[in-house]
Amino acid sequence: MKRTLLLGALFSVAFAQEVNLEEIQVIGKREVLTEDVVRELPAKDVGEALEYNIPGVWKVRKGAIANDVVIRGFKKDEVNQLFDGARVYNACPNRMDPGIFHVDFSEVESVEVIKGPFDVRNYGAVGGTVNVKTKEPKEGMEGRITTYADNWSTINPSFYFSYGKDRLSFLIGYAFRFGKPYEDGKGRKITEIYPSGNPSAYSQDERDSTAFNIHTAWAKLRYKITDGVKFKLDYAHQRATDVLYPYLMMDGIYDEVDRVNLGLEGKRFKAQLYGSSVRHWMTNPKRVISQNAPRGYTMGTYAKSKVYGFKGEYSFGDFSFGIDTFYRYWKAQTTMYMRNMGMYRTQNTIPDVDVYNFGLYGEYRKKLSPKLRLVAGLRLDWSKTKADSGKANINLYRHYHNTTDTSQTDVYPSGNVQVFYELKEGIELFAGLGSAVRVPDPQERYFALDRMGKMENTMGDWVGNPKLDPERNNELDLGIKLTGERYSGELRTFLSYVKDYIYVYRATAPSSGNMMNQNTKAMSYTNIDAYFYGFELSGSYAITDTIFFDGNVAYTRGRKDDTYPAKNITDKDIAEIPPLTARLALRYDTGMYFGQVEGVLAATQDNVDSDLQEEKTSGYGIINLKGGVNYRNLRVVAGINNLFDKLYYTHLSYLRNPFRTGVKVPEPGRTYYLSVSYTF
Repeated sequence: MKRTLLLGALFSVAFAQEVNLEEIQVIGKREVLTEDVVRELPAKDVGEALEYNIPGVWKVRKGAIANDVVIRGFKKDEVNQLFDGARVYNACPNRMDPGIFHVDFSEVESVEVIKGPFDVRNYGAVGGTVNVKTKEPKEGMEGRITTYADNWSTINPSFYFSYGKDRLSFLIGYAFRFGKPYEDGKGRKITEIYPSGNPSAYSQDERDSTAFNIHTAWAKLRYKITDGVKFKLDYAHQRATDVLYPYLMMDGIYDEVDRVNLGLEGKRFKAQLYGSSVRHWMTNPKRVISQNAPRGYTMGTYAKSKVYGFKGEYSFGDFSFGIDTFYRYWKAQTTMYMRNMGMYRTQNTIPDVDVYNFGLYGEYRKKLSPKLRLVAGLRLDWSKTKADSGKANINLYRHYHNTTDTSQTDVYPSGNVQVFYELKEGIELFAGLGSAVRVPDPQERYFALDRMGKMENTMGDWVGNPKLDPERNNELDLGIKLTGERYSGELRTFLSYVKDYIYVYRATAPSSGNMMNQNTKAMSYTNIDAYFYGFELSGSYAITDTIFFDGNVAYTRGRKDDTYPAKNITDKDIAEIPPLTARLALRYDTGMYFGQVEGVLAATQDNVDSDLQEEKTSGYGIINLKGGVNYRNLRVVAGINNLFDKLYYTHLSYLRNPFRTGVKVPEPGRTYYLSVSYTF
């Protein structure tokens, strides 16, 4: 019986889930889609596509593109974002440029998502890992031309070409993404959502300006040194300009990234040397507040990040041993216009911070019996974080945290055990216990923005905490998988206890006579203990050979272990936790033609952190339609998202600091889209 899965069909191997753009792996069964399934979506980037596909994964909406990823309430550096196993870190302190933003869909073969602390191969996988696997050159000639368009003036033409013969193969590709500000369900552009008088509102003549303009190019080379050893060389460059972020006080003027990846692979070993560099400039010339400013803007930040890393692994029977080491660099300079003084002031907000990490790991995978499988891993990391003491704002660290430290060294183990038991044919039980650690990132430890206190505003300063300890997630996962001739399903539950969880709070300090530290309040970071729990339920059912039902439900709750009145923490709810969400779909698919109706539901989220002035988000329900045809090498997909043009917001749409505007960014209104692909 031929079976075609719905776009959101869930699949997993061990504790990993994979969204394949060419093919989908389902529990115990492999099913192949004829085209890139993500092209059935109006998603603008990988972060948005993951939210459509995998329960327990959400996005942070900051604008029309550059959506960040949240897994079960874990976010930012708690979630590894990798390309073919290589690290790419954001440069922007506001994460305008999360790692997986720096890729086009045409570059992607698949995306692997590991939920929880079950990845010993990569440092810092506290909340999970997202690994983007890019397309490989193949023997012979292959290529694809694709274009996408929607009613918000979005276009995304792209192509790739691959050729291989004998020992040598190569691949080249290029993609262009362009869009205008979309409208919400009330017909307002996202540049028109600000209340009257908000200084971060867009100027009248900028409300229909470019929302994003992105060029991406990539190339790959493969050479077979021997029949069992292959050399790899990859390079990619992306330049994004004029990216609007209504969520934040500034917009991305430009964001450039270069990625290089070299590899050597044999039957039992693999080695990888990689590097990436990101340059980012954000400012606010399009906003009302910058009118008549001498330089055309009142605030701007130039940021740069780079990372160089090495990975090596050797497999021997059921054992794998490896090295994972990298160097990370991050700097940011923020310039602000002080109207009362008529001058600009520049601060080293991230003072040239270096992070050195060296990790060793081992993993054991064994089928202990026909019904029982075991996976166990152990990892040990040494990390050193060091800020440039000549650029760090030591006065601000002393003022709020009574320290002048600019370096810290941490050593810590991580590990996990996973057990899979086939209760009977078609029923598998699994359990996993994992523990993973990450050190505070450079922003959390050493960020410093002195807002000049009463002389400028009442927002307070923004300062890192050099005394932060690493956070550790100890997590238990339990679940069951069901497979049958016409159905598949999975229930997964989890409970996480996070020791020394790194959390934003409102710090206070004694009054100071120092003119540079007039403020007695700041946003900062502290360690607390917290726990997270929830579940994901998913399944699909083939009603007939051509009619399929698919659905999933996800829920996460985050709570502080206690209140901390001395730190102004009195609300036990964790901020930025998504609400209960569900997706249900019915699809007709003959292989040549398909049509689908889908409903997406979200409950009201009123478990919010009042200490951080987080507000509840109302629940919503929307209907999406799509259909398409596959004819020989041509695939055409058309769809309508948010059929009834509903005004709604996701919960992760407005809170993130330090440069938030405080307004919620709505989701797109009724969206018509068309995708056409030709493969040769």
